Amino acid sequence: MRALSTRLVMFSALLWLAACGTGTPTPSAATSTAAPSASAAAFPRTVNDSKGTGLTLSAAPQRIISLSPAVTEVLFAIGAGPQVVASDRFSDFPAEAARTAKLDYSQPSAEAAVALSPDLVVMTSRQQQQVPQFRTLRLPVLYMEEPTTIDAAIENVRLYGGITGHLAEANTLADAMRARVARVVAQVPSGPDGPLVFYELSPELHSAAPNSFIGSMLTMLRAHNVADGAKTAFPKLSSEAVIAANPQVVFLADSGSTSGSQSLATVSARAGWSGIDAVRSGRVIAVDPNLGNRPGPRVVDGFEQMARALYPDRFATPMPTATTGTSR
Repeated sequence: MRALSTRLVMFSALLWLAACGTGTPTPSAATSTAAPSASAAAFPRTVNDSKGTGLTLSAAPQRIISLSPAVTEVLFAIGAGPQVVASDRFSDFPAEAARTAKLDYSQPSAEAAVALSPDLVVMTSRQQQQVPQFRTLRLPVLYMEEPTTIDAAIENVRLYGGITGHLAEANTLADAMRARVARVVAQVPSGPDGPLVFYELSPELHSAAPNSFIGSMLTMLRAHNVADGAKTAFPKLSSEAVIAANPQVVFLADSGSTSGSQSLATVSARAGWSGIDAVRSGRVIAVDPNLGNRPGPRVVDGFEQMARALYPDRFATPMPTATTGTSR
């Protein structure tokens, strides 16, 4: 029972990390009263959060608490890492982020945050219920629901560049991300005949529907999603449904899971799965879950990884299969 309980808690955290972009509007819809500028001196600046609440920054924040792994990665990627004094316990990339002071992801302590004297606290969907408590303690909260598309994730980079005084660096990164995405899309075959894909989040067959961040990437790659038509962003499918769909490619985001690492061998051993086209052809591919779950700078790596797996003839660099690949 203890193992099962631990497994459920870990998967719940995974879904929250993946689902934190399900709300609207996305950060790309956030507005600022300051005119866009590459100058770090574009302050004071008022930014409206995902609920329309304005936060005025008199200067670039120097003591930031980030409670989103994706935002943490953005901050370090644009040169604002030294301004981050604390992050959530899932913020483990880059290595410098892992060494910051840690707050809980689901239930961060407002008192612990106050003790750090932050001049900006970035909170996301998982902490939505705690935003009023943080604001009651006069903490400068920016509540931002994470993006649901690659385009929104790229604009998110520019947003955080502007509010941290690193807009020039952010624009450079965002432009590079957009160029990489464009190169991938240009190599994807046109037409409606993309491969049928099952994206596995857990051994219990939770998947990612088209209205999730992961699903949106599959759509951009013209792949057909086994979870299309699901009522939720992260549905749990039955084994019978997956077998009947007969996917041509299976992505395993649980290949490195401590709750039950999956591979081509384990998938082949499932009742009825040995006859699935993806298993018969060996197209059961391990993917790094952090590249799909976190809409930050590395999401383009995940996008390229999926593209190479879906269309190996279009991309020169082969991807590791689930038998040899590991999830970082």
